[in-house]
Amino acid sequence: MKSLIIGCLGLLTMSYTCGDTNINENALGEEVEAMVGEQVKTAESLNGKLDELPTMKMAANISGLNEVEGKKDYTKWGSFESLKYEWKSEREKSLEVSKDNFMKCKVENVIELSWVRNMTLAEFKQNYHNPTKEEIANAKKAMGNKMDELNKVGKASEEQGSQALNIAESSISKFSVTEAPGVGDYSVFVNSGIMGAKTRDLKVFYRGLSFSLNVDLSDDAKYNDAKAIQLAKKIITEKLK
Repeated sequence: MKSLIIGCLGLLTMSYTCGDTNINENALGEEVEAMVGEQVKTAESLNGKLDELPTMKMAANISGLNEVEGKKDYTKWGSFESLKYEWKSEREKSLEVSKDNFMKCKVENVIELSWVRNMTLAEFKQNYHNPTKEEIANAKKAMGNKMDELNKVGKASEEQGSQALNIAESSISKFSVTEAPGVGDYSVFVNSGIMGAKTRDLKVFYRGLSFSLNVDLSDDAKYNDAKAIQLAKKIITEKLK
């Protein structure tokens, strides 16, 4: 059931916003190269080396936490790469497991970099925007059609389809985009949520390169936002200029 829901959510997400997975990097190569020349790193040059952008030392300085006590977790799955720095914390968050049903979960202090891609500014804005009513309607229609297909071939029951659709619609309701002025050429904060887990990422565009930062160091969202902006500016100034 979980894999069914995740798969359907992926379909739904790509139906109303381009997301992180559909950029044709080969087609963009010449355009990006002409745009950035030799003055900014390309996504390809950072394959397997995301820790060249925020180093552990840089992350520790931003977070105010001990560099020695930090843990680095590097994930590479297909074309997706993620760099995560973690520190132990005593914080807990309430996770919504169902309507009006919450449970407490311990969380670590985290600084994460992911989705390093080459794209144009127009594509970046298309990827990260508040969906229109028409886009949401089209997404729901696509989701419904897909669930009908799965039901006909016996891969999903009507009950499973209904649950998946409800979760997907809840996820859409949590999705929103707000601009973050003064960061790179253009940046936005993206709020999203799936099955009760809410995230807030800073999506940054700078001279043909985009990347995503997730900073969770406090229960104060404004504090996390400020740290994410501080780190993004530091990456641009020290690593990309």
